[in-house]
Amino acid sequence: MLRPLLLMALLIRVGAPHLHVTAPPGLDTTYQITKPTAVVFTSKPRRVLNRKGKEGSPMLNYIFDSYATSNKHFHDKFKAPSFEGDMSSDTIIDADTRATVLFDCQVSSLRDKTVSWLRVSEDQNFELLTVDLERHTADVRYRVDLAGENWKLMLSDAKVQDSGIYCCHVSTHPPMLRRFQLTVHAPEIKMSKEAFLESGETLSLKCAVLHLNPGETTPELHWYRGNNTTPLDETRGGVLVETDLLTLTSHLQVAGLKMEDAGNYTCALEAPLQMKAIARVHVLQGSSLAELQSGVKTTTSYISLLLASLVLLFSTSYGEIR
Repeated sequence: MLRPLLLMALLIRVGAPHLHVTAPPGLDTTYQITKPTAVVFTSKPRRVLNRKGKEGSPMLNYIFDSYATSNKHFHDKFKAPSFEGDMSSDTIIDADTRATVLFDCQVSSLRDKTVSWLRVSEDQNFELLTVDLERHTADVRYRVDLAGENWKLMLSDAKVQDSGIYCCHVSTHPPMLRRFQLTVHAPEIKMSKEAFLESGETLSLKCAVLHLNPGETTPELHWYRGNNTTPLDETRGGVLVETDLLTLTSHLQVAGLKMEDAGNYTCALEAPLQMKAIARVHVLQGSSLAELQSGVKTTTSYISLLLASLVLLFSTSYGEIR
């Protein structure tokens, strides 16, 4: 009987915080039923702050933090493109004719920007040479290679007319430009113009080719005398020719000079270009060289004396006029 009564009382007073039930006669015990307190689990939403301290998207912040943690170079993705090296002035490049010219343009943090090479003409117009790795000029001598962050422009078989301003252009806003000033030197051949020797002496002539890069072509240097088309070392004995193809220099020696050895001597470059230099050789008999040198000195002294006399005469006449 006691248990059903307790259950009924609990159902009737379910809304009461406390319930007092009196036991049947004979029982002197009072039961107190306390309503159990419900346990409610609450969670306070976490505020997600962006990089500036303001609330932002939790998912975006999660992606950002995850990517930043996994990519240790993440900060480089947001650096502006920049050139490496001294940008205070133009880069000066000197080159020999037929050489291969290299232009180095190192760009860091390029990201989605484009690198182009331009040439500035004499009237300040731009000629587009390359865009990224593609050539945009009909001149096949230009080519671009990419090595790391270095966008390297190569110009093969350089000519004098290739001299000018070249620009490495990056498509930022405003555009970035790095300038190169190229000078291609014209080739030339040098040798003494005249030589005076006595018979029996040894003739020694040297010629040098300057500002020429032969490339893969083997240079050809020959010596001729007068109008002969056969090299001198094939037409006369006692001739020694020493040629250095790396420095493009040649040394001619002719032993036991005779009177008939006088004349024009030609040092001729026949490959990869055709150039020549001519020296006039005088062969004198016995003491003729000393007499010639003495005659030159006497003539010089005579001219000096004549000029001094003229100056003195002019000064005297001017004084009389005054």
